[in-house]
Amino acid sequence: MSRSSSFLEGVLLGAVVGVLGGILLAPRSGKETREKIKHFKRNNGHVIENVKESTEQLIAKTLDAIDTGFDKVGRMVDRKAKKYKEEGAEVYGS
Repeated sequence: MSRSSSFLEGVLLGAVVGVLGGILLAPRSGKETREKIKHFKRNNGHVIENVKESTEQLIAKTLDAIDTGFDKVGRMVDRKAKKYKEEGAEVYGS
């Protein structure tokens, strides 16, 4: 994912969250707020869906990166443990 598309996704997500936050925090009755949310969803459903899909993809990529990182750290720890075990065996004659 390029930096510009990530930035654009962040801007879109921020806009959606900002609008929804404004709607929910505005001093209106529950009925008025629900109507306003329905209207927003009806007029901006495609934006909401795009943000949802982008967020799901970003979460999946993040989880993959975390798994890859854990795998790399695990292999590095195993190599270091093996090295220290071998060095210890040489020092102590085991």
